Amino acid sequence: MTLPAYNALRRRLLQAGGSVALLGLLPSASNAAPSPASGISMLEAINQAGRQRMLSQRMAKLYAQIIREVRQPEALKLIGESMMLFEKQLGNLRSFAQQKNATEIITTYEQLGARWLEYKKVIGAPPTGEGLRQVAVLNEQVLASAHAGTQQLEKLHGGSLGKLVNMSGRQRMLSQRISKFYFFRRDGIATPEIIKGLDTARDEFMASMNTLKQAPENNNDINSWIGLAESQWVFFDQAVRSDPNAKQELIYHDNNVAVTSENILQVMDKLTNLYSQLS
Repeated sequence: MTLPAYNALRRRLLQAGGSVALLGLLPSASNAAPSPASGISMLEAINQAGRQRMLSQRMAKLYAQIIREVRQPEALKLIGESMMLFEKQLGNLRSFAQQKNATEIITTYEQLGARWLEYKKVIGAPPTGEGLRQVAVLNEQVLASAHAGTQQLEKLHGGSLGKLVNMSGRQRMLSQRISKFYFFRRDGIATPEIIKGLDTARDEFMASMNTLKQAPENNNDINSWIGLAESQWVFFDQAVRSDPNAKQELIYHDNNVAVTSENILQVMDKLTNLYSQLS
């Protein structure tokens, strides 16, 4: 896709979808009492902080997906919406940390804001091979800061529900991290670190799913969504583990990963929202 065509398509998609919720990923209202300054509860702050981790990986996945020309119009729309949601939540979390007068967390989100500015410059430009190499470095830096903030907020909460919101929210990130590594490999970045990273993320996802299944806080609704997540994982994992040497089926496998990674993300986001609304 040429640069003028890319920019024209992106403008049309953002104009059409700028006011549309990100496939149900905008923060849901929490049943817990919100803090007056930030407008979100403690558990919802952990939820949004965890969602920042996911967005760092999702944007990298979509960038690599666009380069590979897999579901390009959808990916362009989602990457623009992901950028808007990241900035919205960053503002929420900064306000929340200020309201709590949490010096360490305030510092973390200042660092995340600085790293985001750098990342955004690359993510917001037309995807290129050189840009992908920059994304491969910058997304990890943004993820590290976003994860630190989530961990600090969980510690500030200090309860078992905070741990569950953090763990469930991290599953969203892992779904996008796995698919990111898949598309990096498809785009020619098949380093040992990428291959190991994919395997590690898969193992962590499955281990955390088993932990969530055993949580005593689970209710019938949560258990139903856990079951749905497990069924979606089967399809997603099959797509990710497709044979990279089966060149005649690459388009089919790429499309499957693009679709199933979004499906399991939807389910895990719903599950995390349910945990964040427990009291």
